[in-house]
Formats: sequence, structure tokens, C-alpha cells
Amino acid sequence: MRRKRYFTSQHPQQNLDSFLDILTNTVGVLMFISLFITLVAVQSSTIVRTPLAKETDKQVNFFEISGNRVIYLDNKSVSQQIKDLVRNLPNCVRPSYIPGLVDSYLYEFKEYQNCVETQVQQIKDFRAETKYYEIELVDLKSLSWRYNPKSSNNGESGIELNRSNSEYKNILSKLETDQDYVAFLVRPDSFATFRQAREIAWKAGFDVGWEPQTPETPIVFGSGGRTVGVQ
Repeated sequence: MRRKRYFTSQHPQQNLDSFLDILTNTVGVLMFISLFITLVAVQSSTIVRTPLAKETDKQVNFFEISGNRVIYLDNKSVSQQIKDLVRNLPNCVRPSYIPGLVDSYLYEFKEYQNCVETQVQQIKDFRAETKYYEIELVDLKSLSWRYNPKSSNNGESGIELNRSNSEYKNILSKLETDQDYVAFLVRPDSFATFRQAREIAWKAGFDVGWEPQTPETPIVFGSGGRTVGVQ
């Protein structure tokens, strides 16, 4: 009786364990990323939603909301103070060069340079002021002005907003709903107070815009102003 003969394959056997480990890890990472994106999307939709802005011809009135307090920037007053400064600067007229009058031209040009230097120094030294802020120039080239808070206890708390004699309500009463709108610069710790202040402005008939701010971001207005559209 013949015995069965078994043949051993001469081809090398492939070990797929490493490949399966890589595949399993990759799928796990993709599932984790999907879960993380879903959680972030749900959280952002329930906590902070930034609506699209629309154009308006109304004048903006800014409030900072920081430390759960509503603080009036009074940007209109600051703009007027800067306009008064510019109006009162010395008038510097650049001389025209006339051939044959070199000495006279050089003298007049030197006077012109001195006048310009005086203008620049007056602008650098200027400080506008409101009830809650001191405003200083931080960039001469772009004429950017920074609002420095006078105190960390400026403005009104959420409880004070509800009072009949609230400063915030009093400011709104002096504005015109057909000419003005309200814009809020909101710090991360103050969204509850922001929603409260926004609701009061809405009930008073005002259009509202807002912009989130990081805790460290200074409030700076450039020469072209600052825009936060109606939302």
C-alpha cells in the first residue's frame, strides 16, 4: 500500500499581523477624529453662533462687554475729539521751488519741516478721553488709536442692566433707531451678559451687531474707523 506524499510549498508565507495592526489603528484614529469634529460642531452651534452681517447706513455705537460688564466706548465723542485736534494743528504749507531763489527756498523748506514735526508731535502726545477709557495713538502711519480702560470695574453688571435708571438704557434712549445701531465687542467670559444687553437693544428697536474678542486683544480703531455690521 502506497503512502500519501505531502508536498511542502516552497513559497514564503506572508505574515499580515503588522498590516492588520496598522489598519486597525488607522480606523480607530479616523473614528476619533469624526467624533471630535461632531462634538465641536454641536458645541459651537449651541454656544456661539456668528450670523452673517448686512450693510447699513446707520451710525455704529460701540460697547465692550468684559468681565460680565457692559462698557460704553463712546466712539462718537472720541471721533469728535480727534477731529478737533486735526482742526487745530498748525497749517504747514510746502514751499514751491523758484529758480534763482535757492536760499529763500531752503529757509522756507526748513520752516515747513519744523511745522510738520510739530504736527506729528502734537498727534503723538494727544490723549482723547471718555468716561471709561483713555485713548492714545499707537500707529502714526495708519492713525490707529487704542482704547485703554481706566478701571477693571467699568460699566454695568447684568443685574444693573435691568434697573430702570440703568446707564446702558439711558444711552440707548439718546440714540435714534432709524439712524443708529449698536455693536458689541464681546470677551469670552461675558456671553451671558452680551445676550442680556442685546435683548434690551432689540426690545428698544435697535439693529445689533457683535464681534468676539480674545481676552488679550486690545480695542484699536484705525483711521477708517472700525466696522461691525448689523447681524
